[in-house]
Amino acid sequence: MSSVTAKWLLVILVSFFSIIIRETLAQYVPPTPSVEPLYPKGLRMSIPDEDGISLVAYHVKFNEDFNGLEAGTIARDIIKVRNGRWIYEDRTTRLKRGDKIYYWIHVVYDGLGYNLLDQQYIVNDFYNYDGTPVSATTVSNIVCATPSETKVFQNVGTVQQLRRQNTCPGQLVFEENFDLLNTSRWLIVERFVDTPATEFVVYMNNVDNVEAKGGILHIRPTLMRDKYGEEFIGEGTLTLERCTGNIGTTDCKRTGLGAQILPPIISGRVNSQPSFTFLYGHVQIRAKLPRGDWIYPLITLEARDKYAGNSSVFCSIIVAHSNGNPVLRSPEGYDLSGYVLFGGAHAVNIGQNKIQDNRASLPAKISNSLWSDDYHVYDLEWRSGKITVRVDGEQYGEQKVPALYDTPASINLGVAVGGSVIFPDGSFSDKYTKPWRNAKSKAFSEFYQAKNNWLETWRNKDNGLHVDYVKVWAI
Repeated sequence: MSSVTAKWLLVILVSFFSIIIRETLAQYVPPTPSVEPLYPKGLRMSIPDEDGISLVAYHVKFNEDFNGLEAGTIARDIIKVRNGRWIYEDRTTRLKRGDKIYYWIHVVYDGLGYNLLDQQYIVNDFYNYDGTPVSATTVSNIVCATPSETKVFQNVGTVQQLRRQNTCPGQLVFEENFDLLNTSRWLIVERFVDTPATEFVVYMNNVDNVEAKGGILHIRPTLMRDKYGEEFIGEGTLTLERCTGNIGTTDCKRTGLGAQILPPIISGRVNSQPSFTFLYGHVQIRAKLPRGDWIYPLITLEARDKYAGNSSVFCSIIVAHSNGNPVLRSPEGYDLSGYVLFGGAHAVNIGQNKIQDNRASLPAKISNSLWSDDYHVYDLEWRSGKITVRVDGEQYGEQKVPALYDTPASINLGVAVGGSVIFPDGSFSDKYTKPWRNAKSKAFSEFYQAKNNWLETWRNKDNGLHVDYVKVWAI
């Protein structure tokens, strides 16, 4: 073969493949229809008109998926545009909240047929025939297709009462976007800590520690000395004027004395208890976790009665936990650093001389980057007897859980430091060993005396927890 022939053959092949690529890239993809359940009866589906469309066929089934290209319960060809859209509408189908609508459409475009397959829609909202949304009050009275496991409670005095509402699977029952920090929805915790965690902080209602700004909840730890001075930590008396603990107890007032110093860190914490307590549900929280040695986030579901019946086991459900230390290993060599994410049903036994917890056995996911480097979406699905955890849409663990966790809980967000549970004695962080022992009464002091080791890691990076939104759906 001559070089000229080979050259022309190459040109022809390149042109041929270019045509194939152009045709593939130009292939029409039908738009996803809008779906409007109508009240009191009916269903409307539509796609926008565009040049080239001559027919749209809707194929629909209710609460049952398609097995291949079936016609469906509804199979209707639309051959005429109405108000700029290809609309299918009926006013006979009676839908309930939680119904699943499975559908596919066939669109004839420039004389060729194209399918959009495997679509589904869960009915939660309804529309009047004129297209306006039906009021929330009316929607709440529409019967569910199937009852939800989720129960939502309200506080009446000191008693939690089940809300009389018709909650359906898939229904959004709580949403917070933090455009402001609404104190009728969120309790800003102000109190000294107690067992089992005994964190090295006092939670206070200060704008330096808790603030909603720019649609984000910011919670940051600060040094006690920066607010009250160095000597105050060892000999001062701190009375919390807006204490949310038991008034007249050490929840609200403490004095530094000798080695029993005041908490060296001030931090922030909020809880949804004033407005939202629930049993079972799908929780989703988008957040950026804190970084810095011995700092960790509190993103948990916490029961009002936090101890189990024997008063020695503390139970909580962790939506997301990752330590702020970029380097941290247990004495046995396990990675406990900020590259490891934990979630699930957490239990701490404080009934023995040595505090024991199940953190090492919780579902975990290791990342190539620190979890504190960026925002992530953390999901937890809580059912009777089972908890499932996901991050950024990927499931990384599932737990079978005992009846201890069948207790209404509220959403807890905060930042903690140190303490007697999270970090095993002998843990090694970068170039130094953990500077306190969990069971010792001087733990606060030992931690603070080692500040030259850990404080620099707080200053170089973002040591705050930043929460974009919180959502809870019924299951």
